[in-house]
Amino acid sequence: MRLFMRPQLWIYGSAFLLFVVVIVALAQIFRGHDVSYVTHMVDEGRVREVVSVSGVIDAEHSAELSFPVTGIVSEVLVSEGDLVGVGDTLVQLDAASQSASYQDAEAALAIASANRDELIAGPRDESRAVTALSVTQAYEDLARVTAEQDEKVKNALRSLLSDDLEAFPANKSVTSDAPTIAGTYTCEETGEYVLDMYASGAQSGYSYELSGLGNGIYSAYNSAPADLGDCGLTIQFTEDGRFASTDWLIPVPNPQGANYASNLNAYELALQTQANAIAEAEEAVDTAITNEALANATPRNEALLRANAAVTQAAARLATVAADLSDRSLKAPFAGTVTKVDVQVGETVRTNPVVTILGTEPFDLTARIPEIDIAKINIGQSADVVFDAAAEETVEALVVFISPIATEIDGVAYFEATLRFLNPPQWLRSGLNADIDIVVAEEADTVRIPERYLTEIDDRYYVLRETNEKWQEHEVEVGFRGNDGFVSIVSGLRTGDVIAVPES
Repeated sequence: MRLFMRPQLWIYGSAFLLFVVVIVALAQIFRGHDVSYVTHMVDEGRVREVVSVSGVIDAEHSAELSFPVTGIVSEVLVSEGDLVGVGDTLVQLDAASQSASYQDAEAALAIASANRDELIAGPRDESRAVTALSVTQAYEDLARVTAEQDEKVKNALRSLLSDDLEAFPANKSVTSDAPTIAGTYTCEETGEYVLDMYASGAQSGYSYELSGLGNGIYSAYNSAPADLGDCGLTIQFTEDGRFASTDWLIPVPNPQGANYASNLNAYELALQTQANAIAEAEEAVDTAITNEALANATPRNEALLRANAAVTQAAARLATVAADLSDRSLKAPFAGTVTKVDVQVGETVRTNPVVTILGTEPFDLTARIPEIDIAKINIGQSADVVFDAAAEETVEALVVFISPIATEIDGVAYFEATLRFLNPPQWLRSGLNADIDIVVAEEADTVRIPERYLTEIDDRYYVLRETNEKWQEHEVEVGFRGNDGFVSIVSGLRTGDVIAVPES
């Protein structure tokens, strides 16, 4: 009986296990049909890496203004909300006594200045006119003498450099007649012309390369004179000369010329005469100036020092009174909006603040960049800014300054960065807090998908793409991966494709 029962138990147990396996399998199958998906249509856009920090709005100028002196308020010229410009008077203290003192000091300065001017003025205008005319004539004589002597020296130099100019063969074996040199040398540089002759298709059969005092390639003319360089000289070759492969030297001046010695003496004499004549004319100028100074009888130095000291003393007193008077007018140090007025006419004020001004210059946004991110931040990077006061609006800004000095907060080094808004909204106020995303890397106009739709298996990437109304695993090539939740797709997807991820 026992032997009969054991096989039955084994059969029943096996059947039960098989039943359980079938149930589990069916459950898995039916469960797969119950999976729901979140879909996304592939689009083009930007993928960014950002550094997210917080910041606060700072006005470039903000000041609490007070008087440096005590006084009674005579006028309050502004109210809260008024726009003021640089130097506008905001509040005025009573200044009757100071105004009277200012007028007295101003008159004292005028008297001191007049006394000094009278001392300096000296003789009458008629006497001054005579001596001034002598000085003018002496200067005119100096100019005339200088011009005349310069012309004489130029003429002597021109004769020295132009007379008896000749062409000498560089090789003494040359038998051809030398070309004829004529004209007046108009340049000042001395030296020599060097002619390197060669046969050519020119009318004379020759041309030459000019160097030294001139440069260039020229035809050798034998029928008429031709320019030699650019300094006024001409050259004419003989008609029956043989000039091929010959070199000629034309020294300027020509020390072998018949008139060289006399011309040199005449030039040196002209230079000496010029120096003597100009020195004599300059001495005449100095004499005229001295006579003018003596005739005008300038005051003694001691008297002039006293007069100048009196003017300085009167000017210092006027400046002191002016400063005291200015201290009684509270003026705007910069353009801005009056945010607070804490004074009334008739009140006695001391040195406590009475008016507060907020600058109208563009607001700046100050952000603290942690040390770990500072290497990624550069001037000119763009940023998206969202304020607590208007969370639905994103304001664009640029990084315009990065502090080179760190500030330590709770043991962490931070660097302050300044951001400036491209189109600041009207509602900006100093002190507003903001969340800032500074874009440190970006790939724009790229095919992108949210990173959550991407699956990585063995360094390969896949998405679930809708194909024939079914979700099928599809391999893609990934490009730039930002930290804004998107990745760039290099290949495998196109704009408009629908992808999915199981709904969690």
